[in-house]
Amino acid sequence: MPLNGRPLANNTPVDVANLLGAGLAQHPDGMAMASAKGRWTWRELDAASARHAANLFALGVRKGDRVASLMPNRIALAIHYLGCMKAGYVAVPLNYRYMPPEIDYALALTEPKVVVAHAERDADLAAASEVGNVPFGVIRYGAGGGEGSVEAMQVGDTPVAMPPAPRPTDPVVIFFTSGSTGKPKAVTHTFETLGWMLRTCIEGYEI
Repeated sequence: MPLNGRPLANNTPVDVANLLGAGLAQHPDGMAMASAKGRWTWRELDAASARHAANLFALGVRKGDRVASLMPNRIALAIHYLGCMKAGYVAVPLNYRYMPPEIDYALALTEPKVVVAHAERDADLAAASEVGNVPFGVIRYGAGGGEGSVEAMQVGDTPVAMPPAPRPTDPVVIFFTSGSTGKPKAVTHTFETLGWMLRTCIEGYEI
């Protein structure tokens, strides 16, 4: 039984820091993403993710800093990931089923500078002792969208300051394994390794 597939037709990794580039170049005002609550063009996603990244930078997050998220699937979460990739922040997605002990374990291991979280997890975050060690605290989503919320960070004017562009060897994301054989392991991807993973998926699934 063969354990390898055919060679990649496009033998370059996906440019993870510029995931929106092709859409912006070809049809910037075409629909890029849709949900039950709205639609976003390539240009709108680009602007919202740039604002998100720049607002995190204004908060004090710098390239290479880890940014944890405890969010269900939302367009705002996709914008968060895109912003992190643009700016070279290391995204740390936490399993949304995590309870306080698992949240504490993940935060202690990755030491994020900030946590982006849905307001419905407020009680669990309050019960997680490691949250108090996160330098810039918790940025909440789904609590009305007031000042300092995730929603507010993705609209309005974009701050000028942005970190320098990331390099291929810079870390981009830390994924936690399922923990089926013990404590979940934190697996780090660089921009290059994640780019190769995406390229393989694109060709393998014929996307």
